Amino acid sequence: MADLGKSALIAQDEINRIWSEDAQNYDNVIQDELNSFRAAAWQEQILSHFSGGVPLKILDVGCGPAFFSIILSAKGHDVTGVDSAAGMLEKARANVAAAGSGARILEMDASDLRFPDQSFDLVVSRNVTHTLLDHARTYAEWRRVLKDGGLLLIYDANWHLTENVPALHRQYLDDWRSCVRRFGSDFSGNTDPDAEPPEEDVQGVHRRLGDLMRPDFDVGVLRAVGFRDVAYTRSIIDKLWDEKEKVLYGTTPMFELRARK
Repeated sequence: MADLGKSALIAQDEINRIWSEDAQNYDNVIQDELNSFRAAAWQEQILSHFSGGVPLKILDVGCGPAFFSIILSAKGHDVTGVDSAAGMLEKARANVAAAGSGARILEMDASDLRFPDQSFDLVVSRNVTHTLLDHARTYAEWRRVLKDGGLLLIYDANWHLTENVPALHRQYLDDWRSCVRRFGSDFSGNTDPDAEPPEEDVQGVHRRLGDLMRPDFDVGVLRAVGFRDVAYTRSIIDKLWDEKEKVLYGTTPMFELRARK
């Protein structure tokens, strides 16, 4: 099993550099999402947890190119997106401006938020928590900025397992080649199904996660830092992923993790 002690195989500034360098590729994915069925599907997925028309104060933590910030602001909510990678912040601000969105984009570390206690009704993140160096510290910080009764929504997948479990790594290779043959490319523009798929640069963090199964691991951490009503849906891809995503990432389906302050 993975050792998630304080020692880290990769530093936060290195994670920020990796995400900055990948900002253009990730932004290409986000542009596709903003112009597809996914925008409405994600609005429904997230906002189905709330009733009534009262505008929410929302924190989109690790916002990347601002997909959540833009689509949730478009529904009339007061949204702040934060990220610590310079490249992602540049894309986020450009996308918010292009969309005419009222979302605010700030540079901030996900584990050291510069907001007062009880600032937000909802804290939401996607594809962020697999890169965290200290889950307990970060989840405690997210709980701090939530209002009493506020909701945390985490969307992520067991991306690390394909690097740490040989059988899943072999399955991922098969899926990657099937995706390229069927659709002509993966999401990074690779078109040769006989080549090797790109390596995940944040593997230092993924080695720390080892063979841990998520969101089961996260449930214990969230409860330990004081969250209540912790629950999850192990796969939400039917409504939110297209066929290409399902072929490529089917061995690591996205989960939804919910917790209340």
